[in-house]
Amino acid sequence: MHPAKRALLIAAVCATIATPALAKSPLNAATSIRDNLNALSQGKAPVTVVLKNGNTYTAKIGAVGDHLVVLTEPSQKEFFDVLVVIDDITALEVRARER
Repeated sequence: MHPAKRALLIAAVCATIATPALAKSPLNAATSIRDNLNALSQGKAPVTVVLKNGNTYTAKIGAVGDHLVVLTEPSQKEFFDVLVVIDDITALEVRARER
């Protein structure tokens, strides 16, 4: 193998190993909170929902309606569900990548 090609191949392999794999975010900025909730309800990963009043809930997404969302198995309250007004949600936090 030509030395220049070998050096290029080694550099490419090193860059691939050194660069962490970028995962695609499960959140979509081009859609609404409601659409993001619908998409997240397909997975079973917990989501942190931040409300306008500052309260947060880390739970799984249950049913998503036109104006309300059901959060199931909230952390620290696994035997409860939470009904939240979608318009009161200011942010969604979702684990997007692993180390």
